[in-house]
Amino acid sequence: MLQDPYAVMRALLRAEAARSTPKPRPRPHSQPDTRKPPQPPEGQGQGQGQGRDRG
Repeated sequence: MLQDPYAVMRALLRAEAARSTPKPRPRPHSQPDTRKPPQPPEGQGQGQGQGRDRG
């Protein structure tokens, strides 16, 4: 048996803290995002219809 009463109290406090601490909820396994990024509508993409490159 332990001789140090403070060691007993610390052990009891650690056990109580471990028992009463809320357990983290497991997150659902997230799947990697396989969707493509949204494409601009036809004719409004980069360099098309902007009037920059026209002479």
